[in-house]
Amino acid sequence: MKKSILFLGALAFTASVSFAQTGSGNSSTTDQTGNNNTATVDQLGNDNISTLLQDGNRNEGTVLQGGFGGGSVQSNNAEAFMNQIGNDNEALIQQRQGFSGGTAASYHEIIQDGKENYARLRTFNGGNTGFVLQEGNRNDADGSQSSSSHFLEIIQTGNDNMAEVDQLGASNNSAFIGQEGNENQGKTFQRGDGNSADFIQVGNRNLAVDIVQQGDGNFFFGDQIGNDNESTLLQDGMGNDAFVFINGNNNLTQLTQTGMGNFSEQIQAGNGNVSVVTQN
Repeated sequence: MKKSILFLGALAFTASVSFAQTGSGNSSTTDQTGNNNTATVDQLGNDNISTLLQDGNRNEGTVLQGGFGGGSVQSNNAEAFMNQIGNDNEALIQQRQGFSGGTAASYHEIIQDGKENYARLRTFNGGNTGFVLQEGNRNDADGSQSSSSHFLEIIQTGNDNMAEVDQLGASNNSAFIGQEGNENQGKTFQRGDGNSADFIQVGNRNLAVDIVQQGDGNFFFGDQIGNDNESTLLQDGMGNDAFVFINGNNNLTQLTQTGMGNFSEQIQAGNGNVSVVTQN
């Protein structure tokens, strides 16, 4: 049985570190610099890797590989990387297989630089990938995955932004949320197979909180530049393509696609425009 634990830190600093390993071939590395940081790593399963780095004060980092979500299902072949720089940040990575004998590999990474940021990535099955990068203060990012072959990425730069990606169902979905500015909000929900949704917001107080793909093989790309813009999307069919481009302030787009093979492109340049499209 192979277990590896590496803890790095100066004795002059106050830190809390908790480890638990059950299984074989697991590896955990923790490096903390600063005061009153807390690191927790639990590994239940085989061949898991955890790296947890914290530089600052009062940061809290947790990696749970197996043993959560009921039934104490183990995690196998999962890798978690976490790096927090600043003060009062909190991050959580949870990884497990869908069943005890699962072997599909997962990789999840959280990087936060600033203060009072929060990020969580969790997968209830192997074979998924997730990334979060937050730079600024009081940003919030949340990603959830089940089934397999999902990919999600959240990048937020600024303050008080919120992003959520929900891939709880089906398989082979891809989602990206990129937000730059302050008080932007983005949420993507994917329930079908083989969907792709990419959304970028640059400015302040923009909303894209209802991006929903319930069908299969749908594609969406959105780009909002400005302030106080809002976009919503529902794709409940198959093989639909949608594009939204907004440059201005106080604009609104709504798109619903419930049929098959539809195409929509909404472009707004200016202020106070409204666009509503329904394709059945």
